[in-house]
Amino acid sequence: MCELFAVNSATPVAVNSYLREFFSHSHEHPDGWGISWRTGDSEAPVFLHREPVPAYTSPYIPQLLSQPLAARRLEAHIRRSTCGTLCEENCHPFRGTDMWGNDWTLIHNGILFNEELLQGYDLREAGQTDSERAMLFLLDVLDEASLRAGRQLTFDERFDALASGIMQISNLNRLNLIIDDGDYTYVHTNTSEDTLYFRQVSAEGVVFSTHPLGGEGEAPLWRPVPRNRLIAYRDGRLIRTSVPHGYVFCEAILELRRIFGDDWQQAVVA
Repeated sequence: MCELFAVNSATPVAVNSYLREFFSHSHEHPDGWGISWRTGDSEAPVFLHREPVPAYTSPYIPQLLSQPLAARRLEAHIRRSTCGTLCEENCHPFRGTDMWGNDWTLIHNGILFNEELLQGYDLREAGQTDSERAMLFLLDVLDEASLRAGRQLTFDERFDALASGIMQISNLNRLNLIIDDGDYTYVHTNTSEDTLYFRQVSAEGVVFSTHPLGGEGEAPLWRPVPRNRLIAYRDGRLIRTSVPHGYVFCEAILELRRIFGDDWQQAVVA
């Protein structure tokens, strides 16, 4: 699988120490890395850098972290591939634009076994990952909701559309997602074990990570992200939580897939 790290804050959060530890995990996740950040709100430009090399070998990361780095919105990713070749187009974060020109970024940790709803998106994506296909699907969900409304969506309408789309593609899929539109950060995890955590770094700042980062003194401050629902943060504050859905991904499926390959569903029935 992969690892995720993200920031949502009203004021810039210093991330150097978090990222040094996060990128050190790339020895176990060597199939590329990427980072995106914004210094302001949705009107601020998105800075995106991706490389199809292990983060621990990248000459760019020491350069990036040699100076204080702070951001209000940030997503970082280290990849252990389950599909697709090693190329920049398959590295996260993925960036997309809705019909109104709003920039979205997405990072994903998981695997999609059931891609029925994503049919055809392989013809539109730049790379070959199920994660990029999921982003394209969710952008279409948002655009369709906007077309029905005949205008840009309010936050609540946007949240409802995303919650519905994510619920639809959660069935039989491991869907740890962090999606950002420059104002709100949307987070979802549906695993049967805790695989995504958050830490409130201030009254107006929160960070998310696949594994708690920092020394032992910081570890108790990390808490599991609520599972099987979409949550949204703005300026480090929890804004909304969706009704839980029933599509819990069992980690045992990964072992069945490893043993039986594409015949894993028949093994479950047997």
